[in-house]
Amino acid sequence: MSTSIRYLRLYMHLPAALGGGRRAIGYLSQYGDILRVSFERDYIADADRPTLSLSYRGANERDTESILSSARDARLVRTDGRWPVYFQNLLPEGHNRERLAHERGCSPDDEFELLAAAGHDLMGALEVEPIPPQEDIPEVVRYWHTTQGLDVLEPGFVESPVADAASLPGIVTKFSAVQDGRRYTVHRRGAAGSVILKLPTTQHPDLVANEFTCYRLCQALGLQTADASIVSREQAELPEHVPFEEILAVQRFDHLPDGTRVHMEEFNQALGYAPRHKYGKGLKQDWPTMLRVLDRLSPQPVQDTREFLARTVAAILMGNTDAHLKNWALIYPDGRQPRLAPVYDCVCVAAFFEGTSAQQYAVNKAIDHTMVRLGWDDLQALIQSAGLLRASRHIALLKELVTRARAEWPALLRDAPPAMRSTVLARLADGVAIAAG
Repeated sequence: MSTSIRYLRLYMHLPAALGGGRRAIGYLSQYGDILRVSFERDYIADADRPTLSLSYRGANERDTESILSSARDARLVRTDGRWPVYFQNLLPEGHNRERLAHERGCSPDDEFELLAAAGHDLMGALEVEPIPPQEDIPEVVRYWHTTQGLDVLEPGFVESPVADAASLPGIVTKFSAVQDGRRYTVHRRGAAGSVILKLPTTQHPDLVANEFTCYRLCQALGLQTADASIVSREQAELPEHVPFEEILAVQRFDHLPDGTRVHMEEFNQALGYAPRHKYGKGLKQDWPTMLRVLDRLSPQPVQDTREFLARTVAAILMGNTDAHLKNWALIYPDGRQPRLAPVYDCVCVAAFFEGTSAQQYAVNKAIDHTMVRLGWDDLQALIQSAGLLRASRHIALLKELVTRARAEWPALLRDAPPAMRSTVLARLADGVAIAAG
């Protein structure tokens, strides 16, 4: 094994409540197949530290410091060439990953290089940058390797982030862009994007219209969503030609147009799941856990838990069977306490089921099989298992939400893709248990 080590500086942008600016909180290093997170000692010792992830929090401050300084915890170190799962979830999937690898000139499996390539435009308030190789290996990095009996002699070279590269989690083809008037450009001159441009697919050319309608349906119920609009291909300066006339432009809530970054994490990260496990352990385990997180840690628990429950009912009614743990997120406006992030990536996937084989959308169909049969008694039991008080009151509010959807959604669905319109109207009638009684 080579005795050189490559590493990146890990930064977090801070809100005004924590002094603003950008704080260095640690290093990300690669030594052969060992990928390690080494937090700065002052970050570990800071009881008022900005929250990177709930997955790095213990039951108390002492436990948290133990996690952050651990020598062998899998949240900090892997020996298989992969990042610990929190950082795996920062990386894109599918075509977006292939494109980032091509821009970097590396393998799609080289997670160190992928993260380094997109270091200036990552999800949330994070940034990573290489350090000049002539600098000494940071002591906090060298110390850990020395304690493990590893002979680290010299730093290896790491290229700077690729100009205008971004890491946007998800499979659907998307680009990070900035807005200038009515135009959107991916050529950002090194700035982080504040808008996500999402494309439809050849298999589902109506995907943009589908998702945009889902945003409107959520907004009609008073749910908090990301701001989204449909723009023409002529309005979007993309780095490659696309055969689609319409593109969905979604304003980011973690990267604001003025350059402010607000930290966020997916529930997949908060619960410690790898990207491939984004569908979690099932409704009865993950759903109450997510509610408990909001109830116990949010500074506005009533608002966030009610919003969470309302979104669940909306997802059932609209056939959004892809509301997995990478499509639910926490946001940290004050840098420390989690709030429920706005709705994003909401799609009526059930509209795509007709005429498909059993193997196509198998996971989504299985989820829908559960969703359409979920009755009010089932929801009340789940609410109670999360430890929320006055479960009957929550159910009453959710029943009012169903009534509101029946009243307001039909008009909004007139402009929806035909398959989506018929799918959602059928569910509103009596196609799901919560609408039937």
